[in-house]
Order: sequence, then structure tokens, then C-alpha cells
Amino acid sequence: MTGQPAEDSPAKTGSRAGWRRLRLRPETTLLVFAALWTLGAKFVVVRSLSAPSIATDMARAGLSDLVFFFAVAVLFSVGYVWAPRHLVAQVTLVVSAIVLAWSLLNAAWLIATGVQLQPSVLRVLGGDLAEFWPVVKTHLAHNLAYAIPIMATVAGGGGWLVWRLVHPVPALSDRRHHVCRGAVLAALMAASCLGHMIASGGAQTAYASAVIGFSSHWHALTHVLSAATDRHDVTSTRRTLARVGEREIGLPQSDRQPLPNVVIILLESVSLHATALGDPQKTTTPNLARLAAEGVEFVSTRTPAAQTGKAFWAVLTGSTPEISPDYAEAVLADTAYASLASLLARVGYRSAFFEMSKGSFQCAPGLFANLAFDWAWFRENLEDPTTHLGYFNGDDFSMIEPMFQWVDAGKQPFLLTLITSVSHDPYVLPDWYEHEAGQSRYEQYLEAIRFTDAFVGKVLAELEMRGLSDNTLLCVIGDHGEGFRPESRRIRWSPFEEVIRVPWVIRWPGRVQAGSRITGPCSQLDVTPTILRLIGFQIDAAGFDGTDAFGPLPSDRRLYFSTPYRDSPLGYVQEDRKLVYWPYTDKLYEFDLAADPGEESPLVIDGPEKDAVIADIVRWKRDSRFVIPARRFRERLLYEHWQAFSSGRSAWAYYVP
Repeated sequence: MTGQPAEDSPAKTGSRAGWRRLRLRPETTLLVFAALWTLGAKFVVVRSLSAPSIATDMARAGLSDLVFFFAVAVLFSVGYVWAPRHLVAQVTLVVSAIVLAWSLLNAAWLIATGVQLQPSVLRVLGGDLAEFWPVVKTHLAHNLAYAIPIMATVAGGGGWLVWRLVHPVPALSDRRHHVCRGAVLAALMAASCLGHMIASGGAQTAYASAVIGFSSHWHALTHVLSAATDRHDVTSTRRTLARVGEREIGLPQSDRQPLPNVVIILLESVSLHATALGDPQKTTTPNLARLAAEGVEFVSTRTPAAQTGKAFWAVLTGSTPEISPDYAEAVLADTAYASLASLLARVGYRSAFFEMSKGSFQCAPGLFANLAFDWAWFRENLEDPTTHLGYFNGDDFSMIEPMFQWVDAGKQPFLLTLITSVSHDPYVLPDWYEHEAGQSRYEQYLEAIRFTDAFVGKVLAELEMRGLSDNTLLCVIGDHGEGFRPESRRIRWSPFEEVIRVPWVIRWPGRVQAGSRITGPCSQLDVTPTILRLIGFQIDAAGFDGTDAFGPLPSDRRLYFSTPYRDSPLGYVQEDRKLVYWPYTDKLYEFDLAADPGEESPLVIDGPEKDAVIADIVRWKRDSRFVIPARRFRERLLYEHWQAFSSGRSAWAYYVP
């Protein structure tokens, strides 16, 4: 009959139905792209590690992600069995789009840094994307071969997602089809899980590849869930933190006047290995080398926690920071903690802290208020955005003027504490500073250290110009190091020596022997006790975790360390023996630093010795925990410009012009 469409033949109709059953649904397509980007990013990182067996390391690194993707697909099948409707199709499409977005972000982060994207990074990125953009732009510029297809996937996937939300693919009403499909996916998930267990339990191939095994979607999900349900079990410990006035300290004798000024410079992300002190062939730090020649170098110094806020705590209190990703040290305290600032205040010192990083990051004003500093100044205080060098960094020379205005404003002896910023990733230097373009990431890092050393030289010049050098106890120490294995990738998450071993120099003309070297095992925890003892304080009954580094240092002293992320590795160094425990794999590695200084050939420790060492390391971590009143809200104006808040174990601050 004319004007009527011809009916499809039964064979043609059956063929279409069969195709509808076999083709990938839109949500499955997105999951496939997410899986491909995840596995591709991990392959890039694994290949860069020069692993003996790329296949084995890829099995370790990727199979746990396949477990995750298959699990999501199984849940989609369950949803269709329960209600094969358009609404379920739209919900699964939105969920798969979120998974793809996370996978793309994580793939980019993996390629740029070599580790899993952390929730704290997402909070920073989402909170101030415009100011964080210089950091993102730098990473994009160094990884264009990957950045362009990632951005193309984002653009194309976003448009296609909108189209499919408006015009969803109809859901098949045959529940038996979804049951069968779910069963197949569940079997694949089980096979991937078994394969991951076999690969992870096999012989070790490359120690560094353990980082990639940790960086999985499955682990990220369990991290979020466990963080939501377990906000640090502190029932097993009741650590008491000394407050202002509670340290038993003997004051200096009056005949030791005048008291010296104290200047502490923390070097952001400066590894001992990247300085002339750690490698005489390097020309990065002539001013640091000069200070070592004029003072004392502590050759073997390590950080207990490779994170800046934790390093501040260790250096300025002489006590162990909390070994966790939280910045509990900044939660507003009713009474300030005992610190170098509060102890020096007993004999009339004034104190201030300066940095060109953002004060709003991890509530830094709250930390220094808790440490009893009279004044704290941050990048926002300058109110000059032309000095900004990305989200974290600023032109460190810009704080010279306000810093020495504070120095000149008082007659009392002072404690001046500051930290540099430019040697933190992404190593952006100000335009006025002459440097080579087109360098590798490692070369950029070394150039940033040269800039940092020049800044140290400027501080020295300002002290000399004011006639303060001879009576100033100057302490320069790294907050943590930075590693590049290979030279294109940062590896601060893994506690190699270049990450946890830092430079430390003290100069006090006429009071410490110039050119001397302390070779015993030292820690950032020793800074406050050492400075106090030098000035003349009696500290035997003070109860510090650290010690006077000029005193006898037992060669078998255990220096515990950790790295910043949840479930990240931790351990201790004792003489030339270094033990590293990876909680998520429950493996214990031993390095012989004398025979294997590059930490390339660890032994895997098992049996009773493993149990004893892990128990000791876990005890150290557990005993570091702070007891903070649960969910107690606090609000306070700090240092005239900072409105600070805290609740539970979280703290944040806003600048008030």
C-alpha cells in the first residue's frame, strides 16, 4: 500500500535485537574509556621506572583497577535487573561519567607525579582553580603528548554525555539478559582479583613500582570510605602535648647576655643530595656551603615526616608531629603548645614567622598561633599578586622588606623563622631572575634551588648590613627533600634518602667551631633542643623527643620517618640499615645504605623479625596521635588579618584585608 513504510522482515528485526544485546551501552563505553586511560597512564609510569618485568608490574598496577571497573559494571547490571527503565539508564550514565572524569584527572596526575591523586589535592583544585591554574599549566606544558588527548576526551565525552542524557539509549526489558551479563562481569571481576593477588604475592620486581600498585581506584575508594568511618582511633593512646609553661627548662645564666638573635630558615623541598653539601660536584648552593664552612654541618639529618607542616612542628617543638595526612597541629588550641617561641619568650624574645606561600593553605596561621608566635605573615599579607608564582609559590625576595621591617621595629632579641617557596613544585622562577629555558624537570628543580640559595645570601647580607651577624644564631635546615626517579618525575611519596635526608647547618660566630661536622644520626626533632642548649638553657628535664645534636649521639639511634599520604610507607634508619614498611601490601623491605646507597636492591623481610619491626613502627605512628576534642567548633582572629576556624580535626583560615 502506497504511503506506508514497509515492515521489517523477521530476520531483520531479529538482527537488530541481537545487535542491541551485543553492543556496548553508553555507560559501558564510558567505563571502557576510563579503564583505557587508567591503564595507559600506569603503563607510562611503569615503563619510566625501568622495571625488570613490565608485564608483572602492570599486572600489579592495573588488575586492581579492573576489579573496580568490573564491580561498577556489575552494579549497573543489578540496577537494570531491579528496574530496566530510562531512569536507571540515565543514573548509570551519570555515574560512569563521574568515574571517567575521576579517571582522566587521576591519569593526568599519575603521568605528572607518579602517584595517586589525593582528595586533599582535589579540595585545593576545586577551591581555587584560577589561582591553581599556573601549576596545572606547567604540568600540561611538560606533558603535551598526553594533555592534548586527555582534553580532547573531556571535550568530546562531555558533549556526547549531554546528548545521551537528553536521548538515552532504551534499556532492554529482558531481565535474564542483565542477569547473564552481570554474571559474566562478576566472573571477570573475580578473575582480575585473583590475578592481582597472584601478582602482588609474587617475587619482587621493582621496589619503586610499589607506588603504582598503591595508586588504584579501588584503594582510592577504600580510602574515602575508611576516612569517613574512621577519624583516627585514638582510644589506644593518650598523648599529652606540653603547653606553654609546662616544659621544665632552666633559664640561661645572666652572665651569658646579651642573648643572641635566632634566625631559622627552612628550605622548601631541598634535598641534601641536591646541594653542594650532599654532592660537592653540584654548584647549586654556594651560600649554604659558606655557612657550613663558617659554622657546623650536621651531615646525617632526616625528617620524621616528609610534609612541610609536620616539619614545622618537629623543628619548632622538638616533639614528633602526628603521623597522618591531617594537619591536626593547626586545629585551634585553647592554650598554645610549648615551642621554641614560647620557651625563648621566657627570657624576653619576640617571635615572628614569614613565608611567601598561602596562609590559607592548611590553616598555617592556626599552626603558628598554636606555636605561640607573636606574629605570622604570609603571601596574602603582601597584597601584591604580581609576586605570585602559582598556587603554592611566591617570589621569596618579596618578603625581605616586611621581614626586616619587623626586625628593625623592636629592641628585644628575636626569633625569626621563615621558609622559602620557589623550590616547591612546579619550580616557577620570577621573570627578573636569569635562568635557562627549556630545561628538564630535574634541571628546573636545581635552578629553583639556586634561586633559594641566592635568597639565603640576601638574608645574610641584610643581617650583616645591620651589624647583627656576629650575635645571631643562624639555623638553615630543609623541611623535606625531593626525589626524581627518573629525572622527569617527582617521587616524594616514596621515602628514598633524597626525600627524607635534608641539609642542616648552624652558624654562630665565635660560639660554634667553624668548619666542624657532626656525623652522628640527627633529626629535625633536635633543632629546638640544640638551639636552647647553645643559648644556655638547661633542657635535661624538658622531655623533648629530640636531643642536643652537639651531645653524644648513639650510633644505633633509630630515626623514624614517614611520607605524607594515608597508608604511605614508613620506617626507620638505624646506622646503615634502613627498614621500610608498606602498610597496604604488608611488606617490609630492608636496605643496606652502605652497600646500596642508591636503594636499588632491597631485601624482603619475613618471619618473626618482620612482625617485631612492624609492631615497633606501628607503635611509633600510633603514639604520635593527638587527642583533640571531637567536633568542637572554634573561631578566632589571628595576627590582625586572619579569620581562623576549626572543627574536629579540620582547620581553615581566610585573609581579612
